[in-house]
Amino acid sequence: MLRELIAEYGLPLVFLNVLIESLGLPVPAMPTLLLTGVITSLVGGHENAWSMRLSLFTVVLVATSSALVGDLLWFWLGRRYGSRVLGFLCSMSMSRDSCVSKSGELFGKFGVRALVVTKFIPGLSTLAVPVAGAMGVPLINFLFYDAVGAAIWATVGVALGSVFAETVEPILKALDWLGVGTAIIAAFSLIIYVGIRWRHRATLRRRLRMPRVDAGQLDALLTQEPPPWIIDARRRMKRQCDPVRIPGAIVLDHDASVAQLDGLDRSRKFVVYCDCPNEVSAALVAEQMKAEGYSDVFPLAGGLKAWRAAGFALEPLLLDEATREAVGKIHPRSAS
Repeated sequence: MLRELIAEYGLPLVFLNVLIESLGLPVPAMPTLLLTGVITSLVGGHENAWSMRLSLFTVVLVATSSALVGDLLWFWLGRRYGSRVLGFLCSMSMSRDSCVSKSGELFGKFGVRALVVTKFIPGLSTLAVPVAGAMGVPLINFLFYDAVGAAIWATVGVALGSVFAETVEPILKALDWLGVGTAIIAAFSLIIYVGIRWRHRATLRRRLRMPRVDAGQLDALLTQEPPPWIIDARRRMKRQCDPVRIPGAIVLDHDASVAQLDGLDRSRKFVVYCDCPNEVSAALVAEQMKAEGYSDVFPLAGGLKAWRAAGFALEPLLLDEATREAVGKIHPRSAS
C-alpha cells in the first residue's frame, strides 16, 4: 500500500509534505524523501539507469522548490513583523523557552550562511528563516543560501533512500503487511516524542521557579537609593532585532557570562530581563548569579515586552564591536 501510494503520488506528496514542514507544522518531510528515494530506485532499477537518476533529480528539484515557497513566506513575515513573528513561533514550539537562542548563536557565528545547515537541525529549520528576515538579510542572499541548504537537505534524503533501497525493501514489505498498524506505530512514536519534549520543558520551568518583580515594581525601585542594577540578558540576535534597552541596563555578553559583572557591589539588588517566554534566559542568568554570590537577584516578569507595554522609557542600544562584526556577516553594508 505504501509503495503504491508513493509510486503514484510521489511528487505531489513530496511537494505537499515539504511545504507543510517549511510552514512550521510538525510533519517531518525527511521520511517522505527517504521513502521516495527508496521506491523510485526500486521501481526505476528495472528500467534505464538514466531515467531513474532523472526521476531522483526531479524529486530533489520539487522538494527544493517547495521549501523555498514556504521559506519565502516566513522570510517576508520576519522582515515585516520582526520579533512579533519570532514570539509567535516560539509560542507554538514545544521548546519555546529557548527556541530563539540556537538560531541566534548560529547566525552570530556564521551569518546568513547558517541557512545552509539549519534544515538538518530540528527546531531551527523554520525559525532561522524569519530571523534572517528580521535581521535585514538581502533577498538575493537569502534565496541563494536557502536554496543551497534546501537542495543539500533534499539531496541527502533522496540519496540515502536510493543507496539503501535494497536494504530497506524488506522493511517496506513489512510496513505494507502491517497496513493500518503502520499508522498506529507512527502515532505512538510521535506521542512518546512529544511527551519527552514536554517533560523536559516542565523540568526546566520547575528548576527556574523564583520570585519575580514586575514592571511597576522595577519602576518604583529605580526611584530608590541606591537603585538596582539592571541586566539585559537578551541574546545578541534579539538585541539586533530590537535595539533598545531599559535605561542604564548593563548588556550581558553571554560569551563572558556573569564574569562580566565582577566589580559590581554584590549586595545591591539586581533585576535581569530578557525577551523570551517565561523569562527563561533571565532566570538562567539569575540562577548563575546567585551561585556566584549575588544574593538579591530577580528576573523581570514579562521581560522587555512587559516594560514596553507599561509605557516606561526605553533608550537606543548602540551596537558594540562584537555585534557589528556579527551584523557584518549577515548584511555587510549594515556594519559600516
